[in-house]
Amino acid sequence: MNRFPIWLLLCALGLPLAKPSADKALLAGHPRHDYLNVQNIDEMEAALRRLLGESERYSFSRGWWKWDRLRARYVDGGRKDENAIRILRAVFRALILDWHARCEQRGEGDLFYIFFTTNSGNKVSRQAADGRTLKRDHHGGGYHGGWGGASRMRIYEELVRQNMLTEAEQARMKKIVHQSLSPTFLNFKSGSQHADNHSFGNGGGVALGIKLFPDAPQAREARAWLDRIWNHLADFGDWTEWNYYPYGPIFLHGLVDIAEATGRLESEKELIDALGRRCLQFAHGGGVRGGPNCGIRQRNDFSGVYADPWNVGYYDVETSSRDVHFWYRMAQHYKNPEYLWAAEQVSLGGRPPGGNVPPQYQAAYNKRFAWFMKRGIEPSVPMMQAKVGLLSELKKKIKERIYLNNGVEAGKPFAAFFLYDKKDSHLDNVSGFLYEYSFNGAKFLHSSGKYNNVYSGTDIRGGGSGNESLDALLVVHKRHQFPVHPDRKGDERDYRRMYMAKHLPDLARAENNDTGDAYGQFSFADYFGPESRWTRKAVLTTEGYLVVADEYRVGQTLGQAYHAGPVWHLAREEGRKLGRQDENWFGAPAFAQAWWQNEKQGVAVVVHDHRDMVFGTINQSRSQDLDPNTTAYAYRPIAAGQTERFLSVLVPHELKTPAGAVVRGVKTAVNKKGRYTATVGDVTVVLNHKGNWSVSRK
Repeated sequence: MNRFPIWLLLCALGLPLAKPSADKALLAGHPRHDYLNVQNIDEMEAALRRLLGESERYSFSRGWWKWDRLRARYVDGGRKDENAIRILRAVFRALILDWHARCEQRGEGDLFYIFFTTNSGNKVSRQAADGRTLKRDHHGGGYHGGWGGASRMRIYEELVRQNMLTEAEQARMKKIVHQSLSPTFLNFKSGSQHADNHSFGNGGGVALGIKLFPDAPQAREARAWLDRIWNHLADFGDWTEWNYYPYGPIFLHGLVDIAEATGRLESEKELIDALGRRCLQFAHGGGVRGGPNCGIRQRNDFSGVYADPWNVGYYDVETSSRDVHFWYRMAQHYKNPEYLWAAEQVSLGGRPPGGNVPPQYQAAYNKRFAWFMKRGIEPSVPMMQAKVGLLSELKKKIKERIYLNNGVEAGKPFAAFFLYDKKDSHLDNVSGFLYEYSFNGAKFLHSSGKYNNVYSGTDIRGGGSGNESLDALLVVHKRHQFPVHPDRKGDERDYRRMYMAKHLPDLARAENNDTGDAYGQFSFADYFGPESRWTRKAVLTTEGYLVVADEYRVGQTLGQAYHAGPVWHLAREEGRKLGRQDENWFGAPAFAQAWWQNEKQGVAVVVHDHRDMVFGTINQSRSQDLDPNTTAYAYRPIAAGQTERFLSVLVPHELKTPAGAVVRGVKTAVNKKGRYTATVGDVTVVLNHKGNWSVSRK
């Protein structure tokens, strides 16, 4: 491919150039927090334009999100930073107008598109109608390329508003938009036709594109597609991807994008707010977080967060800063202080008990949330207690999760179980597992990690584990080493959990008592075998103790050939002795701690020692985004027709107190009538098979 010097192109267009030897400082750190004090903005604009315009590849999906946040910062700052709009013009000219002109010079102008494409192909390339190759992030962004579409269109709209583009440049943009929406690239009856990150992530750019260019090709088909995916959302009352990171913010921004462009932000406020409030339940003020099938780490160094809170989020996940901006947009439009609270949690980690923060934290907050401060809008902690969380709260009222807590203020205990027994393309059946347990600014248990327990045919994806990677009750045939379960290959004598465990929603329950302790329970039929039933009851005390009682009614098909018991995935410790052990307890440090928690935290796990119990630990493979962990297990033989019971007690503590000393204060008992008792120091928890429970203190 012949390379056309971008400087010749820019000269032909009569546009300014930076010298090839321009100071590298001009190109450092974009987008910057502000450009107010830049003296050489002409040189900086030209240098940035030249640098980006000479690139051979640039992300048409994720790469534009940061520039859209710069636009938002400029607009929300009252459009006073005139240099910022110059930077946005450089970016837009380089990555859209100049890029298209360069493609034209190469005879590929008709291959350039700025939304997404449904043409056949893969993540690397797709085929044009005439057989030529569409290179991803060169001619366009492929099927995910529309994720940046709304950002591009909003930046263009603002540039036009500020008279920053010539008539010729606007005419070129019209040509590009018309071309991008043509049947050459898009068949609106192909690709996703329902509410997920693909359709809504792509849909925002299309919606704004036909709003700004209503005479574009296929505008009618595009509106019909947008109506279809929105109606799928409205008819179901929710979207159907259960893991929040990394796909949630992609969908949720698309939700706001489409609603803004089509006039639905107010007319569909009830639906949009219902989705926002469901996601709000995932958050708490502990400065840590877990999630179903997606490990969520916070950063170890927060200097970058404080220096650039618009582009660096507190959590070290793909979409952390974009997640902040979703909550920012929701709080801004609906003037909702609880959404602002969620934005602060994701942006900076939230305030500690007492509310005092260091100067660098407050300065970062002032930078990120100046729009709200100017209007006197302050974050407000949502009122939350133990509850059964509903998917499609307005319509289907599906019992999706159980939350155990008594408020979500910093330092309070929080635990959550995932219930829903339907999978999506990114999340296998993880029904019934405990995906987060946090207290006092520390996370003791969290998720199995992205792509754990996700299959391609009979093969596991992502290098992770199968069912044994979940914090739940496990059932394994005796010929296998517990807890390594071979269900990934669908062994005919080992019942696969995928699609088999059937949630019994009528038995799901969550509540608080008068002293702030929380109780939850759920049950699954056909759990690891026909006619088998698993019921889990749990109490989370205000002291942070988690008491978990498992009851397993063994189906006849399992006979005498199986072992069962709870598994708990604890943070890995160097030098830990693995294998079978005599003790019925395990100790481990926390997986993560909040920025404000300076004392090292840990957890002790005690499993009631029934007769014939076997205890031990094993290190297993893990998926790509989960911290290394050690599976602590306890099991014994089970028999068909019997009801087997197990009791686990998890006690948080400061690591300066050894776990062995902590467990000496724990006593447990389980009787044949299904009464479970756990005493931790002066606190006694009692549960029974009827769902009655109590917490007493001396």
